[in-house]
Amino acid sequence: MAHSLPLFSFVSLLGLLATGQCVAQSGPYASTQSTPVANVEPAAVYPDSVYVNPEVRPQFAGGDKAFSAYLSKSLRYPPQALQRRISGRVMVNFVLNAEGKVQDAHVISGPGNGLNDEALRLVWLMPPWEPARVNGQPVRVACTVPITFNSDR
Repeated sequence: MAHSLPLFSFVSLLGLLATGQCVAQSGPYASTQSTPVANVEPAAVYPDSVYVNPEVRPQFAGGDKAFSAYLSKSLRYPPQALQRRISGRVMVNFVLNAEGKVQDAHVISGPGNGLNDEALRLVWLMPPWEPARVNGQPVRVACTVPITFNSDR
């Protein structure tokens, strides 16, 4: 039973990533969801921190369909990858600031051959997201999004 927990967590994470939504990452002042308790003051919000599990997750303006439309419209398949018929998924990590703008974007994994650079370009050019929130206040949150390239289309 102890061995199934890490596999379950990994599979759950992959399920979240496949939706195109931002997946929160760890930070120095992790926010965790808990059962509300009466007469307890809300936890302080640390504006410079990167949150793990904000009460309200960030969302691409317009939702998942708008995110897919943005990718379809803006993606420029790198010629060298297209000639070699290279496909794959690029995982890009970034921080969304309290205004929903991308900061500190970098590629975690990908097939290379220009696909990593193109995915990074797409992330840097994204319009602002609806920011994550804790206690009703916008906060910074680390995100990972998959960008899939298919040379067969």
